[in-house]
Amino acid sequence: MDTIDFQPYEKKPSKLAHWLQVSFVVLLGIAFTIGTFGIHYYNSIQETLNNIHVPLSKDKASTSTLTDGHSFSILLIGTDARAGEKNGRSDSMILATINKEKNSVKMLSIPRDTKVTYDNGDIGKINGSYSKGGAEGTVDAVEKLMNVPIDYYVTINMKGFSDLVSAVGGVRVTNDINLTEVNKKFVKGKIDLTGKEALQYVRIRHEDPRGDFGRQDRQRDVIMGISNELAGTTSITHFNKLMKAVGDNFTTNLSMDDIVEVATKYASVRNDVETLKMEGEGVSIYSEAYGFNLYYYELDSKSKAAATKIFRNHLGLSTDTTTTE
Repeated sequence: MDTIDFQPYEKKPSKLAHWLQVSFVVLLGIAFTIGTFGIHYYNSIQETLNNIHVPLSKDKASTSTLTDGHSFSILLIGTDARAGEKNGRSDSMILATINKEKNSVKMLSIPRDTKVTYDNGDIGKINGSYSKGGAEGTVDAVEKLMNVPIDYYVTINMKGFSDLVSAVGGVRVTNDINLTEVNKKFVKGKIDLTGKEALQYVRIRHEDPRGDFGRQDRQRDVIMGISNELAGTTSITHFNKLMKAVGDNFTTNLSMDDIVEVATKYASVRNDVETLKMEGEGVSIYSEAYGFNLYYYELDSKSKAAATKIFRNHLGLSTDTTTTE
């Protein structure tokens, strides 16, 4: 495989858009906590967050890391669990580190087809870690892949995109390529999406020449659209629908106290957000279990090591990537 040096994505004009890519799902309750909704409906927000709070086995009882303003990491997991399924697979994974001292965020989308090697020597795709072990399994797999400790996670069922968009009355996004999904055409340019259409839009994969990378862009654009709609409303109807959408589709190990700490201590980090990218190439590997070749995305080792170094440095950890904290 050719060696490809690690290069960060170029920053887009709106740094706030980058911030929302990684934080909207996590900080959905924060806007309410510190704004009009939070003042009047704090108890309802707390009840919703308590219902979706699912700690990891490694979690500590205290929130001293956030209370002290230390750097932390978070993994955003988009899943495709259908009705009746316990877990499903992860459609998208975004790893981010937040550094209060440097007032900055580093974030990275991990392709769902990324090749990983299990302890028994078998290979698989990293999105399979969610079907096997849920959020805990995905956190473990990303920690092993990137050699970066993960403090927090948030999962959103892909249906959550539909519910959230419906809750705010639809969203407007800018589509940069003509696409079709299930007989629905999405033309290039500004388009308005209903909840059902938004779910179709973010799930398009094979028609987009960018594959998963294009889908990740569309998912983030829809999240930005939801945020834009939220910013312009204080409707109690929207609030109730949003709380139901969150309760039905999200899980996280962030507590209400954690979210308040992030809201009060880390808001300024959104002014400096860098999106990273790991290079690699598609490979076809024969599967004895299936009897045919399967597609994997094999990361370039130097590219992955460079990303790991950036993340660990941002967290204030040793950049010796052979060391695990």
